[in-house]
Amino acid sequence: MPACLISAAIDATCADLRRVGGLQADLYVANLSDILSYTEDLSGYVDSFTFDTYGGFYKFESKKNSHSAGYTAAIGGVGANTFVNHNVIAKFFATTPTDDQVIEDMLVADLVFVVETKNKEFKVYGIDAGCAMTEATQNSGQEGAGDTTDTLTFLGEEIDLPKRFFDTDYATTKALLESYVVTP
Repeated sequence: MPACLISAAIDATCADLRRVGGLQADLYVANLSDILSYTEDLSGYVDSFTFDTYGGFYKFESKKNSHSAGYTAAIGGVGANTFVNHNVIAKFFATTPTDDQVIEDMLVADLVFVVETKNKEFKVYGIDAGCAMTEATQNSGQEGAGDTTDTLTFLGEEIDLPKRFFDTDYATTKALLESYVVTP
């Protein structure tokens, strides 16, 4: 059996203790097949994407705190292998037949997601193998304040934790991400 060892520790600072949960309203979604490559800097941050000719990220707008994203380690199954399940739950206000078609297309697509946390950090889910939709729900709600969004759940099996996307500083990173946005 291989000897798998840790090689560093994790520090906590006062700033770490003041972090807030939740995601910003925008969700950036790309087809896995449109991403030709990505690069990582020496610290391990993804700092650029290269897309197919017409590829890029589609910017989905919603409401702050409506999406969630995370991971769960799948440890030592039947094959004794370990991997990381990336999961994204997206909530969209689909109000047109075009919106419905996008959701129907997402049913069968392998997707990559970039989310922005409320701590001004960007994380990438499904970057190597993609995330596939595992559930989609929508209903009318039972009262005026009921949830009428389309709630879509995506899951992807990856070797690594979700990658962090960063280039120089927050403003540069946000501008770079926005430069990858395509319009249909």
